[in-house]
Amino acid sequence: MRIAILADPLDNQTAGIHVYTRQLLDALEVVESDNIYLVIRLKQQSTFKKLQEVPLAMPPLYLGGRANRLFWQLPSVLRKLDVDVVVELAHFGPFCLPPSIMRVTVIHDLTPLLFPHWHRFHSQWLQRLMLPAIMRKATAVLTNSLATSRDLLLRFPFLAGKSQMIYPGADLFFKPAVDKSILAQYGITIPYFLFTGTIEPRKNLMGLLDAFALLRQSTELPYQLVIAGGKGWKSRKFHQTWLKHPNKSDIKLTGYVPKDHLNALYSSALAFVFPSYYEGFGLPLVEAMRCGCPVISSDRGSLSEVGGRAVMYVDPDNPALLATAMKELAENETVRKKMSDQGLLQEQRFRWAETALLFDQWMTKLGKQS
Repeated sequence: MRIAILADPLDNQTAGIHVYTRQLLDALEVVESDNIYLVIRLKQQSTFKKLQEVPLAMPPLYLGGRANRLFWQLPSVLRKLDVDVVVELAHFGPFCLPPSIMRVTVIHDLTPLLFPHWHRFHSQWLQRLMLPAIMRKATAVLTNSLATSRDLLLRFPFLAGKSQMIYPGADLFFKPAVDKSILAQYGITIPYFLFTGTIEPRKNLMGLLDAFALLRQSTELPYQLVIAGGKGWKSRKFHQTWLKHPNKSDIKLTGYVPKDHLNALYSSALAFVFPSYYEGFGLPLVEAMRCGCPVISSDRGSLSEVGGRAVMYVDPDNPALLATAMKELAENETVRKKMSDQGLLQEQRFRWAETALLFDQWMTKLGKQS
């Protein structure tokens, strides 16, 4: 079969779906398959050897921009490429495809529908308007966790029998690597807790700031909190709170951190703290576990599914419990070592090689059913 993968996130994002897209495609490169994969992307690159890259620049704004791309440009090109299946990794479009082309939509989470207040108005509005129709026209839907699958079927019960869950993998780049020179670049000078991810309401960073204040009140020992991630949407309140925080000087906002620095940040942290209100999967948990970093996480969404018994879970609505968990790990090296060892075992459940193999087998099965 000829399978087109819409891979715009390769060229217009740096986190989240970008990571998922790049890792899946890298893994498909080494899968022995009779399927032909075409990577539709925004820029001319030579990233892959076996996968066929099809550069397709975004139309200019005066010609309709993204709307043009979804409703005319992509459908036109996909017809010319004579594809059998199109896979949309960002779950939005394309539209106007002929019935002969099967549509596979990847759902990472349904937060724009389930928790619209965490998103910008235009984003939640478009999702509420367009996603039901996209789901109805999908030949099949791929999810990244059992939690996302449950949410999907509760919202769209007509997808029963049409959805498939395949876990993402762990990026093998991540591994224990102590490098004090990298820590120094970010002003990290004392034992610290780490968060990585985009600064947005869903990540519950306001709760993390509250928990850190309570932690510092409960001990005379100095600790730092390192928040590594770019500025996202609806983040103004977080930055205002940080500016007034009693321990502001010990809270390091690094901004976007290059991948090459993340191993050092994970490996030397007392714990990785991820108090998110909801995650469809939660790749940072797996990254931290691969680096041997103990993990404190909320118990929402898929996070307990991903972390298993290796993670210390807390209610994200209770900063006091989070502060208690942080203090326990900071003061107990034995517990940290046990959790580190458990994390290194738990992360082995997630491998991109297996993800890509299952994905390819599922594509072949869809072709036989058509």
